[in-house]
Amino acid sequence: MLTLLYNAFLCTGLPGGFHPDGAVLIHRSKVVWAGPLAEMPPQAEHIARRDLGGRVVIPGLINTHAHGGLSTHRGCCDEGNLFEWAATLAPQTSHLTVEDNQRGCYLAIMDMVRNGITTACDCTRYGAGVFASVASEIGMRSLSGALANSPELRRNGRPNWPLALEETMEAIEMHRGNGLARFYLGGHSPYSCTPSLLKDVKREADRLDLPFVIHVAENRRENEIVMEQYGQSPTAWLNGLGVLDSRAVLAHCVWVDENDMDILARTGAGVAHNPASNAKLASGIAPVPELRRCGVPVGLGTDSTLSNNCLDLFQEMKLSVLLQRATSLDGRIMGARDAFTMATLEGARVLNWDAEIGSIETGKEADLVVLDVSHPLGLTAERVLSDIVYHAGPQHVRGVMVAGRMIFEDGRLLNVDEPAIRRSIHEHYRHQA
Repeated sequence: MLTLLYNAFLCTGLPGGFHPDGAVLIHRSKVVWAGPLAEMPPQAEHIARRDLGGRVVIPGLINTHAHGGLSTHRGCCDEGNLFEWAATLAPQTSHLTVEDNQRGCYLAIMDMVRNGITTACDCTRYGAGVFASVASEIGMRSLSGALANSPELRRNGRPNWPLALEETMEAIEMHRGNGLARFYLGGHSPYSCTPSLLKDVKREADRLDLPFVIHVAENRRENEIVMEQYGQSPTAWLNGLGVLDSRAVLAHCVWVDENDMDILARTGAGVAHNPASNAKLASGIAPVPELRRCGVPVGLGTDSTLSNNCLDLFQEMKLSVLLQRATSLDGRIMGARDAFTMATLEGARVLNWDAEIGSIETGKEADLVVLDVSHPLGLTAERVLSDIVYHAGPQHVRGVMVAGRMIFEDGRLLNVDEPAIRRSIHEHYRHQA
C-alpha cells in the first residue's frame, strides 16, 4: 500500500524544490513521487492519505560528526581551548565503560531525533557497534565506528587497535541486512596516531570497503605539532600517507590553507564542519566558503555535548552563516540556502550516502522532518528557507520519519519508552554525582 503525505509546504532539498501545495508519495521505505499535489500521476494501488495541515516538510537533517557516547558528561568542562579542555576532561572520560557509552548514546540519539536529525556519523573509542544498535532501535540512521589512537601519543590513552577492527567486524555482521546502519574505520587525529597505525587502519577500511574518518586541523596548535614533527600540515601529511580519498570524512578542517584545500578537492575527501564546537573551544572558524568553492563537500556536525552542550543542527545551520559573515564583514558570503544544503544533501555527500538520502525525491529513502512553522505574511519559498535556518529549532519539530516509518510524532518517540530510559540513566548516575 502507498502512503501519501499531502497538504504540506514541501522543501525537497533540490534546486527549485519548494512546493506550497506539496505531497510525498511513499512505498515502504522509498519515495515514489514528490512535488505539487496537482501534478501527482494517477496511482493504481490503494493510497493511505495523511493530511499534514499545511506544515513544512524538509529532508531529514544529517549530523556529519558526533560523539554520542560522551553525552552522560555534558557540561563537565566548559572552559579552555581544545587541548586544555581535553586535559581537564581526561580523568572523567578516559575510563568510561561500554555501558557508559550505551547510556550516552541513548541520550544523544533521543535528542537528535527530537531535533530533526535522521542520520548521524558517530565516533567513539570503544564499543564500535553500540551507537548503531541504539540508533537502529530508536529508528535513526547511522554511520558509526571507533577511532583508533596510539596510546604513546595520547594522554591517558589505552590501546584500542586492533580491538576497534574486531568490534567493527562484529557490528557489521550483527547488522547485516539492516539498512539503517553503516560503519567506518578511522583514526583519532594526526597528533594521536602514528603513521603506521593510520596506514593499518586505512588498509583495513579499504579491505572492508568502509569509509575512513579522522579529526583534522581542528586547532592551530595541532598544525604546529604536526609541522614540527613531520614538516607538513596535517592535511598534506595525511595525503602523503595515502589515507585521503573520496571515502574520507574529515572532521573540523579549521586550519587549512590553499594547498590543503587543493589536496582535499583533488582527493575528493569530505569535511564535517562543527561551528558551535569550534567556537566554544576557541579553535577558530573553518574556511567553509573557500572549501566549497574548491569543490570540497562540507556537511554540518554537532560534535559532542562536551564541546557543544546540545545536538541541534538548526543551531549549526544558523551559526555556519553568521560566523562567516561576522568575521568576513561580508553579508553575502554565505546564505540560508548554503546552510540548508550543508545540513541535508551536501552532508549526505560527505558521508557517501547521497544516492539514498539527503533530499526528498523519487527513489530515495523516505527520511523527512515535519516542521510546524508559520509566518504572519504567509509561507513562500524565501520565507520558509529563512525560517528553517534563522528561526526554527527543535521546538518546531512535529514529526520525524526514517525509511518510511514515523519514529517521532507530537512530542513522543514511537519505538522506545523515552521516559523510562531517562529515569534509568539518571538513577544509575544519581549516586556518582
